[in-house]
Amino acid sequence: MKRAPLIVLAMIAAATTVAEAADLSRPSYVKAPRLESALYDWSGFYLGGNAGYGVGRDPSTVGFPGFFGAPVPPPESVTQGPKGWLGGLQAGYNKQFGNLVLGIEGDWQWTGLRDAACVFVCDDETTVNVEQKLRDFGTVRGRVGYAAGSTLFYLTGGFAVGRLDTNVGLVRALEGTANAASFRHTLTGGTVGGGIETALFGNWTGKVEYLYMDLGGVSDSFTTATPGGRITTQVTSDIRDHIVRAGLNYRFGGLGQGSLDAGLRAAATRLHDWTGFYVGANAGYGVGHDPASFTHATVLGTGFPETFTLAPGGWLGGGQAGYNWQTSQWVLGVETDIQGAGQVDTACVSACELTFSTGTTLERKLNWFGTTRGQLGYATGPALLYITGGAAYGQVRTSITDLGGPGIVSTASASHIKGGWTMGGGIEGAISGPWSAKLEYLYVDLGNVSDTFATPAAFSPPLRTTTVSSSVRDHVFRAGLNYRFGG
Repeated sequence: MKRAPLIVLAMIAAATTVAEAADLSRPSYVKAPRLESALYDWSGFYLGGNAGYGVGRDPSTVGFPGFFGAPVPPPESVTQGPKGWLGGLQAGYNKQFGNLVLGIEGDWQWTGLRDAACVFVCDDETTVNVEQKLRDFGTVRGRVGYAAGSTLFYLTGGFAVGRLDTNVGLVRALEGTANAASFRHTLTGGTVGGGIETALFGNWTGKVEYLYMDLGGVSDSFTTATPGGRITTQVTSDIRDHIVRAGLNYRFGGLGQGSLDAGLRAAATRLHDWTGFYVGANAGYGVGHDPASFTHATVLGTGFPETFTLAPGGWLGGGQAGYNWQTSQWVLGVETDIQGAGQVDTACVSACELTFSTGTTLERKLNWFGTTRGQLGYATGPALLYITGGAAYGQVRTSITDLGGPGIVSTASASHIKGGWTMGGGIEGAISGPWSAKLEYLYVDLGNVSDTFATPAAFSPPLRTTTVSSSVRDHVFRAGLNYRFGG
C-alpha cells in the first residue's frame, strides 16, 4: 500500500516520455507550439506561501495489556483519520540544465488536522476516548523536474518532521473511576510527492502539489487505579498523511518573464489553445474519512454506540473525457470520468475480545465511483489552473464478521450505489502537441449509509442486531494524461 503513491506520482514523469515518443512520427502541433526551455529559466532562489488540506490514515490500536493480571487481551483496532486545513511557507533553489530542473526545497506547515474516537464498548463499564492532533510539520526535499517552457512537472521527496498530540481518557462509570493523560511527540520520517508549477506573471509562479508523509509510529500508555486493581491503557498509531496544497512563489534571478524583452515575453506567455474534445487516463490514491457509529442490540436493550472513523484507502484508476470552450484566458468545460477503486479499511470493535469470542470485525470498501463535472479555468501560458464540481456516484460495501460466543461465527454484508456531489481543483500543463498532464484533487460526498445485521449470539438468544451507520466521504488525489482533438 505504501508504494501506491509512488505509482501515482510516476505518471507525471511518464507523461512527458509518452508525449515525446508519440511526437517523433507526427508533424508539429501548430495550434500550440512547443516552448523551448531557453524562453524560461527556472534557475535561482525562491520563496513563497501555500495553503491546502490534509487527511491522515493512521492505523491504531486501543487496549489494556495485562488486564487485572490476566494474559494480554487483544486490543481494539481502528483507523484514526485526522483531517483539516493547513498552511505554511516554503523556500528553495532550482538549477536548470536544458529541460531538466534540479532543486531543493524546505517548508513548514501549521495544521488543523485532528480526529477523535470513543471505543471499547463506550458503556457504563468501560469507555476510552482518544483524540489525535497533528500540530505542525516540516519537510526538506529534493526536486527533479521537466520544464516545458514556463511550466514545470516535478517529483519530490526527502525528510519530514512533525509534532503530534494524543489525548486519552478512561472512564469506568460503575466503579466511579476516571483518568486521562496527554502525550506530545516530535516525530521524524520521510515524504514523497509531485506537482506542477507554472509562471503567472513577472517572477511569480503558482503550483499545485501532492505529498505523502510517513512519520513512523507512536505508543502511549498510562496506569489507572481501580477498586479491582490497576489498569494500563495503551494506544498505538502509525502516522501517515496525504496532503494537497496550492502555492505561490516569487523567484529571485533566473530568466523569468519579467526579465525578457517584449518578443521573448510574448513567446513565453503564448496561451495554449484548450478548446476541443479530449480523452485521457488517470491513476491515483483515495483516502476515505467516514465518521461511523457501531451498536449492538439484544433482548436486554441497545448498547451505547462506539464512534470512530472508517478510512478506506487504496489505489484507483480510470478514464476521463471532456470538452473545453476557451475565451481569451478563461476556459469553461465539462468532464466525466469513471474510476475503479481498491479502497478498503477494517476495524475490530465491541471490545474485540477474540479470546472470549465476542468481538466484531467491520470492513468498508469503495469499489468504484464516477463523476460528471463542470470546470472553470484560467489559462496562463501553457498551463491551465481550474476549479471543478458536479455530481458523483459510487458503490460502497459494508461487511461484518460477528463472534456471538464460543463456536458462533456469522458474516453478513450490504452494498449500496449512492449518489452525491464532488468539488475540487487542479492544474494541467501542455507537454507537447496535443498531449497534456494534470494533477487534481477531488472531495467526494456520497451521503450516508446505515446497515443492520441480525446474527446469532450465545449471550442474547435467539439473535442480536448489529447496526453500522456512517457518512461516505472520499479524498481523491490523482494524476492524469490527456490527448486533445482539434482546438
